[in-house]
Amino acid sequence: MRCPPGAPVARLSPPPLSPPLLLPLLLLLLLLAAGRGAEAAEERAVVRVIAEVADVRTGPSFSYRSIYRAARGEVLPAVTRAARDYWLRVVLPDGTYGWILGDQVISLAVDPSPPAPPTLSERIGAAVFSPPPLPAADVSLAFSAGLLGGEGLVLFRPAIVLVPHLALEAFVGETVGEEADVFYYGGGPILYVWPSSPVTLFVGAAAGGAIGRKKADQFAIRTGHYATANAGVGLLVALKKRITLRCDFRDHVVFGPDYTRELIEYSGGLSVIF
Repeated sequence: MRCPPGAPVARLSPPPLSPPLLLPLLLLLLLLAAGRGAEAAEERAVVRVIAEVADVRTGPSFSYRSIYRAARGEVLPAVTRAARDYWLRVVLPDGTYGWILGDQVISLAVDPSPPAPPTLSERIGAAVFSPPPLPAADVSLAFSAGLLGGEGLVLFRPAIVLVPHLALEAFVGETVGEEADVFYYGGGPILYVWPSSPVTLFVGAAAGGAIGRKKADQFAIRTGHYATANAGVGLLVALKKRITLRCDFRDHVVFGPDYTRELIEYSGGLSVIF
């Protein structure tokens, strides 16, 4: 059927949403808003430590291992409460979770006003570094590789942390050279300069021994059992996910009744502190 010339043409428009279609959309919007509100409420749940030092453990009981020591006044986000006893699951500064005794904290009301945006250095620090492990440490295990006197070096360094500033460290390792392999062992003190910082300088000294073992095809190489002493400096860098990097720069002296040799160590590796 043709319309006469000049006659108005009717334009089709979509039908309005019927109530059965509006109801699911409204429910979806309400669910999204409720979810966001729950997330915001979870973020606003924080506690402040009122004890001098509060241990954060891997589980809601004193039988679990301590993984962090929160100082008095420290504020931690709280996620949930244990089904038994008064233990709270909190978020640690490095993004991991732990359990703290509820009697050692107090709940805080958070200011609803938005906080000041963090500076660039604060954003970099929060993204890269974790809380320093030394204040709550008892034992340290370090694995290092590098060079000693120009030859390949592998060292294992276990230590007992007496106080955050001081540890007693042993070492055992070996250099592999073209002419001889040398086994090293000994121990000594480690002084941590900034134990409360994620990047700390340390100073170390040690004494021990060295046992040389020549290659099977070498006949003129002199080997034997010698005394050693070393001293130097290094760095510990605590990163996210409880990864701690370690580097050492030390001056070693290997000596005997009629033999003395000076060696320089450059090494780096991983350290596990707990």
